[in-house]
Amino acid sequence: MTMLEDSLRGMFAEQVQSPPLINDPASVAIRRGRAARRRRTAASSVAAALALLVTVGGIVSLRDISGGNADPGESVIAFNGQPDATPSGPPVEPRPTTDTGVGLDLWATDRLWTTDGRTLPLTGVGRVTRIYRVPTGWVYGGTDGIRFLRTDGSSISLSGNRDRWALNPGGDQLAFVIDTALYVARVSATGLAVRTRVDVPAGISPVAFLDRSVVVTADTGGFDVVDPQRAYRPNWNTDVTAVYGGNGNALRGLVRATGDQPPCVADLVAAGAGLAFQRTGTCGLDLERGTTGDRTTPDGGWLADPRAMEVRLVDLTPTVAGRPEAVACPVRTTVPPAWADSRTLLTADDRGVVRCGTDGTQRVVPLPAGVTAQWQFVPKLITAQPSTG
Repeated sequence: MTMLEDSLRGMFAEQVQSPPLINDPASVAIRRGRAARRRRTAASSVAAALALLVTVGGIVSLRDISGGNADPGESVIAFNGQPDATPSGPPVEPRPTTDTGVGLDLWATDRLWTTDGRTLPLTGVGRVTRIYRVPTGWVYGGTDGIRFLRTDGSSISLSGNRDRWALNPGGDQLAFVIDTALYVARVSATGLAVRTRVDVPAGISPVAFLDRSVVVTADTGGFDVVDPQRAYRPNWNTDVTAVYGGNGNALRGLVRATGDQPPCVADLVAAGAGLAFQRTGTCGLDLERGTTGDRTTPDGGWLADPRAMEVRLVDLTPTVAGRPEAVACPVRTTVPPAWADSRTLLTADDRGVVRCGTDGTQRVVPLPAGVTAQWQFVPKLITAQPSTG
């Protein structure tokens, strides 16, 4: 810009032999140019600030909403994925892949053992109660909140919510409750992007996604559906006694039968303003009631039913149609089972990890070195799933 100013002064000097010291035309032109540049810079700064405000406005407003009468353990939402002042630990240097052969990650207390042979910390949430493998890392929660663990070992806080949260089958949508509001947010390696907020009664917990809605349960029992795009109007269905999960567009569960008959397996759908069962199938299978969404395959086709001396693999499609079919895996399981894929269930006994196939096959895999007592499988939520937001 200095060369341009010198050239401008030279041009005016050729036209005026003795340019006056006051009202120098070149100086005026230069001052006007500098003022225009300052105005453009200021406008760019304002535009950038507005863009940032739009991006994080939802999160900032959530801070304001949850900072009033909220319980201290349920009142913090991270600034859209910015790391905490005290991150869970330094990034873990990648190392050559060593496939453990198990098929799922494992966790115990505050440690995660990955299928590629790494050990990562699970800190920042108090006592860990749940963890899931999602497309971009892991989401885990405990007594003090929810965090996202990146594949490099660093983690960020997602919410101070305690245990009222659920992920969709694809692992990229999180529903969580703070006080009397249910939020639905997109999860990525950079944090949460809150999409919707709905006022709900106290004591509600999300348990599953059903198409674009969220299935919830209450402390007093029963199930209902919350449409994130509309005001919530309670329509509790107490005839539904269990929600087993599914592929996001349909769920399987248990419903009460007429008279003194035991509960029946059924397809669950969002009908009108509530949760309904579309058809009722086999009854009297003595299946577990309540919220057991981790027991189904990613596509909702099979259900793991642990028994005293075996694990039953229940084929839900014919069972819902009234033709019960199941495959027995004779294992006295010592951990909650989990599905490695749509055809392989993982469980364990004193021999190690047992891979049970829906075709009746069974294979034992030793535990990776260093895995501590009271370990569990990490369910995997990476199915191809249309976005709900």
